[in-house]
Amino acid sequence: MHKILQKQLKKLGYKDGKVPEGNLEKFIELVDITYSEADEDREFLEHTLETSSQEMIELYANLKQKSQTVLAKSEQRYKELATKDILTGILNRFAFDEELKRVISNSKRTGAKFALLFLDLDHFKEVNDTYGHGVGDKLLQEVTKRVLPNIRAEDIFARFGGDEFLLIFTNIQKETLHVLVDKAISLFRKPWIIDDIKFNITTSTGVALFPDDADTKIKLMKKADIAMYKSKELGRNQVFYFEKSIL
Repeated sequence: MHKILQKQLKKLGYKDGKVPEGNLEKFIELVDITYSEADEDREFLEHTLETSSQEMIELYANLKQKSQTVLAKSEQRYKELATKDILTGILNRFAFDEELKRVISNSKRTGAKFALLFLDLDHFKEVNDTYGHGVGDKLLQEVTKRVLPNIRAEDIFARFGGDEFLLIFTNIQKETLHVLVDKAISLFRKPWIIDDIKFNITTSTGVALFPDDADTKIKLMKKADIAMYKSKELGRNQVFYFEKSIL
């Protein structure tokens, strides 16, 4: 029995299931009032629970969204750290390796040719030794800023490490390859101004063509690297296209 009702019935003299004569109408009225109030209490409680549940759902959804946003940002940050060169912001050698695999797969499927360029900055060590690594780092960043806007959107530019860069010209015609290469190399023949200091830093470049010179990733990288070292032997600030005679 409802506790409030029990208290009220005691006041009416209720005992052993009986109500004193003359108090029956009051008893019925009291029961109606009590249970009417109980219904209101129940409805209030149900409404409160429903509201609380809805608020909890909204809170959960909000927290979930925030959590996913934070997680997405974290995943993006870790992805950038894993694939981007910290200094220049372009692809690092590991991400480039994956891109090269993708380009090779696409070329095998479509029959398209592409060129891989190994670029090594000439006398870069002297910049670090004379002016410090801070200036050297700024020069590497300037290389990125100069090259990226001057290559096609489908081409791939990456830092291999130190002062070495990699460049892929995708979907090329062998007859027009020299035009693309010469345009890229000409960017390195203009002076660099770092902290008001003028540098004439050029590049020694090796070029290997897929699939003409090699049809696997490892062989292509090796032959572009060999061609780059050959350009150094020729006096630096040179471009050398791989050929079998240098093996």
